[in-house]
Amino acid sequence: MNHYQKNILFVFNYFLRNSYDLMFTDLIAEKPKKYLNYIYIEGKEYVRQLMDKNSGVILLSGHFGPLFRTLLFKEIFGISVSSFAAPETIKALKNPSETINKMFASAPLYAVGEEEQFQEALLRKEWISFLNDVPVKKRGDDKYILFGKNIYLSELPFKISLKYNIPIMFIGITMIKHQYHVSILPMDNFHTQKEGLKKYIAMVERMLRCDPYAGNYIEVKHF
Repeated sequence: MNHYQKNILFVFNYFLRNSYDLMFTDLIAEKPKKYLNYIYIEGKEYVRQLMDKNSGVILLSGHFGPLFRTLLFKEIFGISVSSFAAPETIKALKNPSETINKMFASAPLYAVGEEEQFQEALLRKEWISFLNDVPVKKRGDDKYILFGKNIYLSELPFKISLKYNIPIMFIGITMIKHQYHVSILPMDNFHTQKEGLKKYIAMVERMLRCDPYAGNYIEVKHF
């Protein structure tokens, strides 16, 4: 198989997997007790430690889907996770009809780009999902490397974490032998926002080496 054929096969498998991921999220929303059996969660102890501390928390990952994380944290830990969404998405969810959207809209939704709201919500001790896969404006000091390619991700979560002593949890979602493996891991021991983002990128790289089809952890716009 030549390089071109391998690329075609990868794209086909990627979209096939992405369709499966979306379908699985809908199934969890309708019958959580049944389909949560297909998920292995690593790091429950870290979540429970933060629950005991009664602090705001940043849940950092890519676009596997805030819907998936919202369902997972609600069903497993009883935590309502706030999220950021585009203004048109927030408007569409004001009167949700589908079960999954009702659950998503039950927690606070903030408009993308509202840094002040982000900070205030964390200080109110909310758990907030932050998707760090969409390219930020390309500036020289934003450039990082993943698999030999330049990527441009936001340092904002690490900036706020350091400023207000807010914990960050990395969420990685891979599939191993037809079972979803959710890793919820603490991100600590970073002293600058750049150092924190580099550690996040290293965790993403390790995850993608295990499962190259893991849903949209880095948007293709980067490449």
